[in-house]
Amino acid sequence: MDTLSDELLIEAYNDAKAYHLNADFIHLLKSEILRRIITKMLAESKTIDITYIKSCIDSNEVNEYLNLA
Repeated sequence: MDTLSDELLIEAYNDAKAYHLNADFIHLLKSEILRRIITKMLAESKTIDITYIKSCIDSNEVNEYLNLA
């Protein structure tokens, strides 16, 4: 999935939702989008302060992902 650009990934996610594709596939796409967002936020913040990053995002899924880090 790393070979997909961010734009194509988001387009694939939106299309998958629009066409009511398999829920697991939609979840996989969504998880990858969230992973990329978090990775970019951490890189841009130049810090490992995950508490700050968590406070910027209002999403249970993102919080679950960050708790694994």
